[in-house]
Formats: sequence, C-alpha cells, structure tokens
Amino acid sequence: MSEVSTPEQNHSGSVSASVLDVPDSRMSRATGVGVLLLALLTFLYGLGSLHILGNGDEMVYAQITRATAASGHWLPLASDMPDMVNTKPPLLFWQGILSTDWGHQWTLFSLRWPSLIWTFLTALLVGLVAWQATRQNLTASLLAASLYLGFLSTYRYGRPFLTNPPETFWVFLCFFVMLTWRPWSFSSRFIFPTVIGSIAGIALLTKSFAQLLPIGVALAWWHLYECRWNWRTFLFQRAPSLAWTAVLALGIFSLWFVLDPDPVAIWKEFVVSENIGKMSTAHSSYVEAMLWGRTSIWGLCLGWFLNAGLLAFPLLGTMVRAWQHRSEATEEEKFLWILAISFFLVFCIPTQRSGRYLLEVMPAIAVLMVIHWRRLLPQAFLTTLIASGVISTAVAWISLALARETSGDIFGWCHWPILIGSIALPVVALFDRLNWARYAVPSTLCVYLSLSSFAGIFDGPLGRFSPAAIATAANRVVWVPENFRAAAELERMLLPGARVRGYNTALSHTGPENMSAGDLVLLVLPLREAALNEAIGSRIELASRHSREQLFEMAQGRVWEHLFCRQWLLPAPSIEMVPP
Repeated sequence: MSEVSTPEQNHSGSVSASVLDVPDSRMSRATGVGVLLLALLTFLYGLGSLHILGNGDEMVYAQITRATAASGHWLPLASDMPDMVNTKPPLLFWQGILSTDWGHQWTLFSLRWPSLIWTFLTALLVGLVAWQATRQNLTASLLAASLYLGFLSTYRYGRPFLTNPPETFWVFLCFFVMLTWRPWSFSSRFIFPTVIGSIAGIALLTKSFAQLLPIGVALAWWHLYECRWNWRTFLFQRAPSLAWTAVLALGIFSLWFVLDPDPVAIWKEFVVSENIGKMSTAHSSYVEAMLWGRTSIWGLCLGWFLNAGLLAFPLLGTMVRAWQHRSEATEEEKFLWILAISFFLVFCIPTQRSGRYLLEVMPAIAVLMVIHWRRLLPQAFLTTLIASGVISTAVAWISLALARETSGDIFGWCHWPILIGSIALPVVALFDRLNWARYAVPSTLCVYLSLSSFAGIFDGPLGRFSPAAIATAANRVVWVPENFRAAAELERMLLPGARVRGYNTALSHTGPENMSAGDLVLLVLPLREAALNEAIGSRIELASRHSREQLFEMAQGRVWEHLFCRQWLLPAPSIEMVPP
C-alpha cells in the first residue's frame, strides 16, 4: 500500500494530499491483501490459548454458557454464581451453546471462533464503507479493513468470547445500511426504518437495551443533517420513522422477557443492577465523578487512543488533519464523525465510563483514518514503528531469560522466527522514510503475533499439569483462588473432570472455610520458590491484574517476581503447612 503511504506537500509545506488522489494499482492491492492475510494469521494464532489478550468477563460468560448448556434449556440462563445469572442478554450464551455443541466440545477455541467471524465481518463492512467514501478505491478499502484489525481494541476484544464482536457488527451494520443506500434510506418511511429497527434489536439482544440511546442519537443527528437542520421536516417526516425504529428494536429485545420463565429476575439483575446501577457513583457528586478520577470524561477521551493502541498517534494526526481540512470534508466523512461524536457524548452520561463503550464506533474511526492517511506527517507513523520494535525486543529478551530460567527448549520452532520478523520489520522501515506508513499496520500486527507466540508456551507442558495430576484431581473438588469473578472457570480446561470451585485470593494461604480434608487446593507462589514436597503437580502461570506498585517494580527490572508464578496442586490439609 505504498501509494497510500506517502504524503504530498504543497509549496507552503502543508500536507494537501487526500486518499482520493491515491492511484489504485495492482501492486497496492496485492500489498493490501497481504496485510489482511497477515491479520487473519495473527487473529487465528493462539485463538484457543489459555492466555489470550482479552478481558476477565470472558470466564464469567463461559461459566454461564456451560451451566446453561448443562441445564438442557435455552432459558432461563443458569450460573454457578447466584448473583451472576442474567448479566447479559441470551444471544451470546446461545452462540456459545451452539459452537460447543451444548458443552460437549468444551474448548476455548470452540467458544471463540464465532467471535473471529463477527470481527472479520465487521472488517468487511469497514472496507465497504471506505470503498464508498473514497470513490471506490480498493486500495483504501483494504487499508481501512486492516487498520480496524490493527487496533488494540479489535485484537483484545474481537477474539475472546465476549459480547463486543457481535455487538460491534450489528451496531455498525445499522449505519452501514443507512450510508450505503442513501438517500433512499433517509427518505423511507417504513422499509428502511423496519430494517434498521430489526438490526438494532439484534444488537440490543447481544449487549443491552441501553445501546438504543447512542444508536438513536446518532440516527437522529444523521437525519437532522440530511434534512439540513429543518426541524419541521425532521419532526413531521423523520421523527415518526425513528420512533418506529426504536419501538421495533425494543420489541425485539423484550422477547427475552416474554420467552424467559422468570422475567422478574431479569428486571432485578439485568435492568436494575447491571444497567441502572451504572449511574451510581462512589464520589460525593455526579459532577465530581464526571470531571475527576479514572472514569471521568477525560478518561473516556483517552479511550480513543487506548483503543487504537500502537496506532494512537496516527489517530491523533487524523483528528488534527480532519479539523484543518473540515471545509473539504465529504458527506460520508461528516456522517462518520457525527456517529463517533454521538456515541462519545452519550457515554459521557453514565458514571462508569470506559473506552470499551467506544468499540462500536472504532470501525468508523478506521475509515476516517484512511481518508486522511496521506495527509499525516511521517512522525505519526514513526511512533508506531519505534513502539513496535521496542515491544518485540522486550518480548525477545523475556523469552531468552525464561528459556535460561527453565533450562529447556520450551518454545516452539516458529517462536524465534516470529520474533526476528517482528523486530526486523520496523528496523527495516526506519531506513525507508518515504514509506513509513506502509509498515505501520504490519508492524503492529507482528507485535500481536509475537505476544501470542510468547503466551503460547503456557499452553504446552510448561503451563499444564501432568497427566498423573489430572487423573488425581478427577472427580474431586479443587479449590482455586480467584482475583476476578469466575476466574476459576479456566481451570476446568486444565483439570478436566475435576469439580472446580473458586475462593477469594485473600484466603490463598489458608483455603476456604468449607474446604474438606479430601479436597485439593491450588496455591500460587513465586516462580523461584522452593518446590513443595506435598505437591501433586505444578505448572508455570502468567500473573495478571498487577497493582500500580507491581507495575512500577517490573519497570525497574523485577520482572520475574511479578510477571510469572507457579501454581501448586496440593491436598487440602497440606496448605496449612506452607509458610505464608
């Protein structure tokens, strides 16, 4: 995609090139296809890993899916945790039930592969919108799809068993339909409002009825802009169609209440606790929570760049260039900015603000970045290349150190070539200044690939219990310390046949009070701790959820103390003999 990468400057020194000027050559198309194939490889590699880059909610959803499948019924949803049953609408759990064949194929890969399908379908929509927004430029279309797949948020939330992949697809599909069939989609009184309402209803069933608010605000703003801010036209011609769309979407969502035998539980657990509860705050006032703290609106602003990850500076450059060239913005660009701003403004309202709430509009951000891609300064891409090289080098250093620590060939044959390629690509790019942009997305994808390859060693013998330990744990209760809800669910993959139960990590050196003498317990100790004579088995684990102090100490070089640990499988009575 070299034709997309080099900015052209006018005599005054300002960047004036636009993606609309890009020659759509065969070479650039072939390069774009190659980057997409690299993205596919990156997203597939380690998809069934125990340590996929994701979110702790995945195990909560997996636990609900497993319990519901075991019940033999689609509804009501079931859970081992009484207070975590109706935490989300049923579509995600039904997806998991089908992909695992009602729990008979209970693997992480079986749970996750549908997420990959949703993510790449969204990337397809991104490419199609970019194709339309850039006068059918296929090179720009391929770049937009690869940019979306290169976002950290897409890689982190677009692979695990989470609500985000299907939700993002269905939400963005609403606006894709409106843009693709414009102006008929805006002037339609029934057909398109019905189509959009149906799509939005499915989107609500994947996440929450609350999603209707940002969708509705964005659609209303689009209609207002389309009718040139004529409020009379909007109120008498457009508003009734929007109202029908909202009613239909809510009607589809309400099927959950109709089909579930216990709608009162849904109201209490999902509507009141899960959704209305997000308006509560630990601060003394709502305004204070909005302006200060981790969940302030400033934190939400930062969410755009955290979602972009290594492409944060190109995103910042896009915002600057979009403002500078706002008078030249096309209709498609204006609609996409309205979409992004609408979601941001709506999600400033709840007190629990998070960059995850912006995931649904990251596809629009990818298209906007393509529109201004050739206007960006080379320094924006230089930050991506330097950061990619630094991270890949750090992964290589930790890999070498871990190999020495374990005194064995623990990495697969492909790990070192992946690391060499991940380091070499940004280094080579530094000597090709005119084409830095060409290397930005591939370098980012290579970082993800190197991280996944490194985490893959914990899927092998190093990170698993021995067959003898698995046989010993079969049909016995195994107590697992949890630093997040349902975190023990992962141990079911490691100890098939065991009756896994979680307990608070604060009791990790004493065990839960209701533990019996015949039970087993997992104890987590530092990697370099001496072996326990009473242990049935052990495995090396990547530590998670580090405190600020631990992250600071790791930055000072104390990596081994906090990044790795060892899980010991012990008979319950033995835990009292282990010194704290």
